[in-house]
Amino acid sequence: MSDRLDINYAYEILGLKSGASVEEVKQAYRRMAKTWHPDCFSTLQQKLEAEEKIKQINQAYASLKSYQPNDTNQSASTSTKIASTSSKAESFYQQAMEKAQRGKYTEAIEDFTQAIHLNPNYVEAYKHRGLACSKLGYENRAFSDLKNARELELKQKKAPPKPALPPPKTSTPSPESQPQTSPWTCVHTLSHLNWVFTTVISPDGQTLASCSSDKSIKIWHLETGKLLHTLIGHKEGVRSLAFSPDRKTLASGSDDGTIIIWQVSTGKLLNTLKVHSTSVFSVIFSQDGQTILSGGKDTTIKITHIGMGQLLHVLKGHFHVVCGLAICPKQQILVSTSYDNTIKLWNLKSRKLLQTLNGHSSWVTCVAISPNGQILATASYDQTIKLWQIDTGKLINTLAGHHSYVWSVAFSPDGRYIASGSADHNIKLWYVSTGEKLYTLGSHADWVYSVAFSPDGKTLVSSSRDMTVKIWRCDVC
Repeated sequence: MSDRLDINYAYEILGLKSGASVEEVKQAYRRMAKTWHPDCFSTLQQKLEAEEKIKQINQAYASLKSYQPNDTNQSASTSTKIASTSSKAESFYQQAMEKAQRGKYTEAIEDFTQAIHLNPNYVEAYKHRGLACSKLGYENRAFSDLKNARELELKQKKAPPKPALPPPKTSTPSPESQPQTSPWTCVHTLSHLNWVFTTVISPDGQTLASCSSDKSIKIWHLETGKLLHTLIGHKEGVRSLAFSPDRKTLASGSDDGTIIIWQVSTGKLLNTLKVHSTSVFSVIFSQDGQTILSGGKDTTIKITHIGMGQLLHVLKGHFHVVCGLAICPKQQILVSTSYDNTIKLWNLKSRKLLQTLNGHSSWVTCVAISPNGQILATASYDQTIKLWQIDTGKLINTLAGHHSYVWSVAFSPDGRYIASGSADHNIKLWYVSTGEKLYTLGSHADWVYSVAFSPDGKTLVSSSRDMTVKIWRCDVC
């Protein structure tokens, strides 16, 4: 059997419409190759499934990279040459990423250089070559590469946009349906040495914490963006964070299977909880601050007493990674989301499962609860956000507008808006009441993993696979 796939099926595998351009094919391949790389998974079964998926992705890319439905042989030949060069650059880039992930930075730099030679506008290659140089202590080369990456990004953003069509006239326009210029401005960009999974803001709105696959946690002053502490203690990447209700302590969950409790004011490690045997994807404090609730790759939710370091309860019901947790204090309900495509509601007092919500067609990546405790917002790999009535489990609305996986959602403190972050590199703000899209903030260069509002609603923070945290301010909020 030939390694080449039917063209329409190849487009489908990469999530593209028939006739997509060479650049669109390349971007889709790069995105999916990162997502399904076997090193991103821990269990043998998951790795085998990922390897099979990568084979399909590579076959689809091989079929599409030289296929262009042009009308003349000359244009087809030109497109084929472009695709060939693009393919070679992409191949070197993927090799370099794999070597960098294994710590082979010298070899990675050589492959990144080949990719840049074939494609001088390859922003990601410049960026990651700079990171590899930094790992080896070549700070001047790292600075030069990161500078080139920023300049290329700015140059690409300056391309003149297509003229917008005038909005249709309506007889009775509502204020929420009118096109508006975004009042949100990025005021600070903060950096880690690798992907930034989560950002959280303290209950008093003074402090921001971020965690990364570089194994560190950083605590920043929210107003100024000044770095206050760098917390080192985990042996693997850190995926999840939560501030205690009194804001004095911070909990972190890591791929090393541990949860660490830190003192915010000093950055001191207070306690290490070892209740999971695999990666910890989500952590939250109970309302009284005495216990930690955590979920991870072992498919369970665990409730642990912080002071005693003792595991109190284990909630079982999911059959895949538990990646999101939220508590509704008014109804004493715990909500969990999972890569098994479900949302589960639990009674915190009896620790019994109340109901399971189904509606997403793929992994449910996160959950947020409205300030009044009435609405759940969940996000998914299916590129949608869904709103649910918490007491009945009824689906209220589906928000669609992102063009890739949605990783995070957050309610504004007044409950009027939802912010979402996606693998399409964008942050979007939506009206809760109508589900209409309000603004799009798009200055991240890679997947947006998390979003969070400050208690006064005037600041929004986001974190990304581009290794940055951005602080956004709204002047009129």
